[in-house]
Amino acid sequence: MAKSKVPAEAYDLVADAAREVRRLEAEASRALHEDGDAAAHRARLTEKCLALEALPEEASQALTDSDADGAAAFVAGLEDFARRAGMALSLESIFFMGALLYPEDYQDGEPNDLERFLDRFEAA
Repeated sequence: MAKSKVPAEAYDLVADAAREVRRLEAEASRALHEDGDAAAHRARLTEKCLALEALPEEASQALTDSDADGAAAFVAGLEDFARRAGMALSLESIFFMGALLYPEDYQDGEPNDLERFLDRFEAA
């Protein structure tokens, strides 16, 4: 199956966000498991959700007037990630924040849902 194309600026922005999400998750894990700092753990997971919530608006700016074949699907996917992140924040659920992007059968080392989403696209 051919990958859909989106403008490089939008693709790169989301790829950077995916790396930032991984960094925040690693910091959250260290805070909780190594430092015993539940407040720092919550703060990093909150940052993760806020980053996901911001993606549709940030990417939309890079997609303005784009005629790339995947632009609409790209924004729709990002809106779904943002919606779920917003729900996790509104529920104030640490479990939901942490599990966001990971299916029930996730194995360490596999791509998360955002990374798999990006794999369906390529920069135009």
